[in-house]
Amino acid sequence: MFRPVTVTVLISLASLLGGCSNNADTICDRRKECVNDRTNTGACANDISAWQKDNKDREARAAECADCVSSRSCAEIFSHCIDDCLGIP
Repeated sequence: MFRPVTVTVLISLASLLGGCSNNADTICDRRKECVNDRTNTGACANDISAWQKDNKDREARAAECADCVSSRSCAEIFSHCIDDCLGIP
């Protein structure tokens, strides 16, 4: 009984602590899936993390982009997420 609760709490905690890098990972994974299957997701995430480092506005932009792309199909990303994602490395 306690094991499922513990696992759920640990997963929730990991997602909260991972915040910024999860946004970069989400953006890069969706780029690889929808734009270029040769995208190096590790290098992409590093570029985004460096771009947003110590900049709250850029962190917010990356979060908005990640939120937009995570809940949409590839076709929808191109029509709905351009404004949120344009300019993010």
